[in-house]
This record gives sequence, structure tokens and C-alpha cells, in this order.
Amino acid sequence: HDLVIIEDDPYYYLQFGEYRPVGKTADAEDRYSDLPGVTALIPSLLSMDTEGRVIRLDSFSKILAPGLRCGWITAPKYMTDKIQFHNETSVQQPAGLSQAIVSKLINEHWGHEGWERHLVQIQRDYAMRRDRFVELCQKYLKGKVEFTVPSAGMFLWFRLLLSEELQGKEGVMQEVFESMIANHVLLVPGHLFSPLGATPEVLSKPFVRAAFSYASIDDFETAITRLAKALEPFTG
Repeated sequence: HDLVIIEDDPYYYLQFGEYRPVGKTADAEDRYSDLPGVTALIPSLLSMDTEGRVIRLDSFSKILAPGLRCGWITAPKYMTDKIQFHNETSVQQPAGLSQAIVSKLINEHWGHEGWERHLVQIQRDYAMRRDRFVELCQKYLKGKVEFTVPSAGMFLWFRLLLSEELQGKEGVMQEVFESMIANHVLLVPGHLFSPLGATPEVLSKPFVRAAFSYASIDDFETAITRLAKALEPFTG
């Protein structure tokens, strides 16, 4: 079909493998000794491109500092030239200060080895967060939600196990969010990720997204017990 593929992958370097139950190995260094770094990551679409049709987008926001609002594009030159021309007639350029900070840090201070050490440390941190978060979800949310344990990124996608009489009820998810607010915990509603928009059918779907990136690990248990309390009136 002669398509150009845009591979927008801001979480690519946040890969950390399978869930490691916290209680099984006491030594965190042993538990996280097999992180992918940059050499054992899942292959990108760009790495499989043989026809020069993939534009890959990466971001420093998830792996260095979100306030930088800085990223990079990898693509064939005939594409990057056109992107550069578009920049010059639209945003002109990303913030010069952000680019200078990133360039100075990576090229003059860290180098490639330092950059990889940083990525491994980030992967270790998120793996520890994911493992603790999953452990607490299994403890407090059993029978209330279903989820797949992620091997990358910073989120869990929950399907709420609403009681039979509430399944498909119009407005039930709004009631769930009001209960969350009352219990001082808030997740992102699933309908925000639907390409169909906020239609009545989508609004009633029992999905929410939880992040384990922002709160401290020490606060995870408080947040999840609050969520369990908020869901109690709605789950079987």
C-alpha cells in the first residue's frame, strides 16, 4: 500500500522484563541483574525497515526530564529534510536551551556508556515500582479488577469487575469516578484513549489507567487501599 509508518514510541527504553515477585529474592541487585539496557531491547519497527518508510519518534521526557520537552526523530534523510523544512515554517525549532542541556549532558559528560548506565538505572527504578505496585494490586484489588502485568512503560490498564447489575449501566463510570474523588484517589478514565470519543457506549466501558510513575513507592499502598475502598460499592 506504499505507506509511511510513524513509530511513536516514548516508552521504548522503559523495558524491564517479567514481573519479579518482591518476596522471592531479597537482594534487589540479583532480581534486576538482567535488565535490557540498550542491547537487549525488543526490536523497533525502524530496525526492521528495509525500504526507508519508517519515521521513528523518541522522547527524553520519559527517560531524562519531562520539563525538557525534547525528543528526536530517526528517519531517512529525504524525510528528515522535509521535517526540517516544516519546522522552519511552523515552530522554527524546539527550545534551544533544552537542546543545549541534553547535548552537553550526553555528548560531553556521560558519553554512550554513561547514557546506557542511566537507562539501566531508570529501567531498574521502574521495574521496582512495577513489581511493588503489582504486588499491592494483587493483595488489595483481587476480585475488583483485572489487568495484564506490563513488561514496559509506567502504567497498568484495569478492567473493573463491576457487579452484574451495574454492567453497561449508563453513568456508572461517572459514579465510580465520583467515588474515587471522595476517597482521594484518581485514575485516568479509559474513554479518553478511545478513537471513538466520548460516546455513551464508550463512556460505560469499565476501564481505567493507573500510573506507577509519579507517587513515591511508600505511597503506593495508601493509594491502592483507597482505590479498593472506592470500588467496593461497584464490584461483586
